Amino acid sequence: MTLDDARPKSAPCDVVTSRGDGRVYKRKGSSRYWIQYSVRGCQYREPGAKTPAAARKKLRQRLREAGTERFGGPAAERVTVDQLADALLVHMKNQGRASVDKIRCHLKPVRAFFAGRPAMDVTTAALERYQRERLDAKRAPATVNREAHALRRAFNAAAHQTPPLFPKHLVPYFPSLPVDNIRSGFFERAEVEALLQHIADDGIRDFIAWGFRTGMRKGEIARLTWDMLDRSGTPWVLRIPAAITKNRAGRTLGLEGDVRAIIERRLRVRRFDCPLIFHRECKGKPGQAITDFWDVWRNALQAAGLPAGRLFHDLRKSAVRTLIRAGVDETTAMKVSGHKTRSMLLRYNIVTERETADALLRADAYLSTQPTQSENEKGQLRDIHADGAAKSLTDQRGIGSSGRIRTYNPPVNSRMLYP
Repeated sequence: MTLDDARPKSAPCDVVTSRGDGRVYKRKGSSRYWIQYSVRGCQYREPGAKTPAAARKKLRQRLREAGTERFGGPAAERVTVDQLADALLVHMKNQGRASVDKIRCHLKPVRAFFAGRPAMDVTTAALERYQRERLDAKRAPATVNREAHALRRAFNAAAHQTPPLFPKHLVPYFPSLPVDNIRSGFFERAEVEALLQHIADDGIRDFIAWGFRTGMRKGEIARLTWDMLDRSGTPWVLRIPAAITKNRAGRTLGLEGDVRAIIERRLRVRRFDCPLIFHRECKGKPGQAITDFWDVWRNALQAAGLPAGRLFHDLRKSAVRTLIRAGVDETTAMKVSGHKTRSMLLRYNIVTERETADALLRADAYLSTQPTQSENEKGQLRDIHADGAAKSLTDQRGIGSSGRIRTYNPPVNSRMLYP
């Protein structure tokens, strides 16, 4: 019996049945017809239309879609991009992720582009149109990638819920733009010293010096408190809890040398109404947290004659490179800076032209100790000198073990046929 067959006489006047291909029915007290069908053992019910013919048409369309991979059901079709983004932010807040604010910022242009649209409309083609629009708006490829990756995290988080907020098999492929992201911004010691001379606030000056020496992230330095410092032994120990680190991995840092001198300076100006180690005077109020000092940083760069594109994060890269050049093993260097993966550390350790030149000089020194002739060539020369320079070196013929006639050079191959 097909959907186009007439309604059986035994059926109630408000129900239209169709065996084998789902059914169209009318709920009690409802003015619309509903459709019901099964796909892979799951039963679905959803509103159809106001007339039986229109409801049967929608049911046939649903059954056709059920045979494709893009079928997700009515619940998945109602999920919007905004709902996925909201669910991701709630999940990250519950997990205590430090990157919640960054993800929220990356999702803003995504929400604007897919405003009010269902998540089913996010296809690879739609993502590429989004990338093109953002690139035309003069956004860097790395920025566009971070925005698309934030949306991908939202889809994956929704697919891993129980029950899934969005079907996993419908998560689209997210293309990435090629990025030439070479870490080129580094500070030398003389540049940092020149920079510090043009910063009047002692708190910000120590803040920058600490970043150059330890390679810690800006957010971690800003949240260091005195209760993390242990001065009971030698060396002093700074215990950095996992709650303030980006990768949620706590670590300890032994303080000696210049970093200890920085802490001793901070002790002399310690304020008991402020738990922070590094603080500043802002708008006439001392003991304020050091969060955003872009204007101070930019003016100091200009006064010191340094490139305007230098960032505070370049201090972190410079500290890691200094540790590697000083011969510190990679594991220890990662513990100091707080890196969790070795790949990030290697991207900071850029080899300069002077280092490559030194490497080539060392290679020349090694090659100078090697012989210029091989042992076979030396043996051939000894045979030639033994037979005399005037002896003819013309080819002669001999019979080998296989019976074939071989051409040989007596001075060179004399040991082969004439022992």
